[in-house]
Amino acid sequence: MITKEDARKLYNYYAQIEDVEKILISLDDFIKMQGDKVPDVIPETYRPHGSIEINIPYFEKGDFPKSVRVFNISYPAARRVLKNHLRELKKKVKELNDKLLKS
Repeated sequence: MITKEDARKLYNYYAQIEDVEKILISLDDFIKMQGDKVPDVIPETYRPHGSIEINIPYFEKGDFPKSVRVFNISYPAARRVLKNHLRELKKKVKELNDKLLKS
């Protein structure tokens, strides 16, 4: 029997997979338009529109009270991170499906 928790996990994995796949398609299109152009770390106009940034939680005293932002990740690097994340999500779905089929 599938528990409510397992159903929630599967839903969240699939929702993330769909989001990442959509982002990858958009990112691939954008990379084709931009070519190999790498954005400046912080543009002169400080307009990060069109750039990729990540928030990294800052661990302090057993908690995550704040985060640090890293700006203008290169598009190919972001693509590699997203592809890896997609592989990991699909792996989790397979593991959970295998577990559910055995029970």
